[in-house]
Amino acid sequence: MAQKLSFYKIAFLLSLLNVAASATSTHKPIQDNQAAAQYFQHELDFKTNPMGVKAVLEGKVKNVIIVDVRAKKDYDAVHIEGAINIPYDEHKGFSGDETEFAGLTKDGFNYVYCYKLLCNLSAKACQKFASLGYPVKEIQGGFQSWVDHNFPVVK
Repeated sequence: MAQKLSFYKIAFLLSLLNVAASATSTHKPIQDNQAAAQYFQHELDFKTNPMGVKAVLEGKVKNVIIVDVRAKKDYDAVHIEGAINIPYDEHKGFSGDETEFAGLTKDGFNYVYCYKLLCNLSAKACQKFASLGYPVKEIQGGFQSWVDHNFPVVK
């Protein structure tokens, strides 16, 4: 009986220790929700999608220039209606010392697209343009996403 009592005492003491440790330990939240909200707000501030571009073409969103940064030959073959072409290969991949880009606006947004999702040409262009004072939004999914939505193109 003495051994059983000792076992129960030990088990009880261990459970008390476990409760005490749980009460004093700090529980880290699953996610920093404030940081998540800020991150996604930044996503919305600096990116758009084919539906956002379609709204521009339908006249629902004003004061936007659509910018295609693909190679000129690809732009000439097919592009989004109304898009201007500022080819990456004619601008050192947007890593040069240019300070102005003809056709861009500083009084509205410049929606920039490249080839497809995970192509970073539009991100490089957006970084360059924004550093020069041009408001930009990257079109997520690039030209391929536009085509995948069966939206109209100019050939």
